[in-house]
Amino acid sequence: MSVGLAALVGCAVGTDPDGVGESDLTTLSVEAGDENSVVLPAPSKPSEDSGAGEDTGTGDPDAGTKADAAPDGGGTDGGTTGSCASPNTCPAATDLGTVSGDTGADTKTFQGSGSQWLKVRVSEDDSSVFGVELQMRAELQSPAGTNFNLFLYRAGSSSGQECSAVTTSSTSTSAFDSASMSWGEGTISNGNDDDRTVTVEVRHVSGTCAPAAKWTLTVRGDTL
Repeated sequence: MSVGLAALVGCAVGTDPDGVGESDLTTLSVEAGDENSVVLPAPSKPSEDSGAGEDTGTGDPDAGTKADAAPDGGGTDGGTTGSCASPNTCPAATDLGTVSGDTGADTKTFQGSGSQWLKVRVSEDDSSVFGVELQMRAELQSPAGTNFNLFLYRAGSSSGQECSAVTTSSTSTSAFDSASMSWGEGTISNGNDDDRTVTVEVRHVSGTCAPAAKWTLTVRGDTL
């Protein structure tokens, strides 16, 4: 038989059947017309349930499926970014003191970061028979990269404080805002007390509020 002949030839040349691995046999070429060559099938793939290559470690079973942790900082920017919210309310506005509205051109300056409420007393000091109106101007310089707007609230009486009705404002998109107002006497003295408390609101619009990056507020009396 031809199969027996092939086996006999293999033994005759000293072939060791145990010395040829399965991988060697599968790579032997089959010459054309060699009907007696034996080709073994390729090794089967490991079963998916065989556990081959399976990670048997005892680590977190959810490893690789959890979302990455949120970036560190939480909006604090390494401790350099502060809150833009106002630390006070209108009734508890920071008191800047008094400027004269009709003499001397007094000036008050204040620096801060974030939104804030402030107030200034504008006094009537000219007592001549001729009327002199009271004037004041507020100027706000925002820090680089942040924009604040300026709102002024003038009380309706000499003893009150206004927190709702805006008298004048500046909503510039640039770094500088200015708002001014005048009230009181005309050409003749009115005999009334025209002193007023003016509430100043510095309101954050855009950008970060770093404590070291401060805006500067300047209030000028007797000036439009």
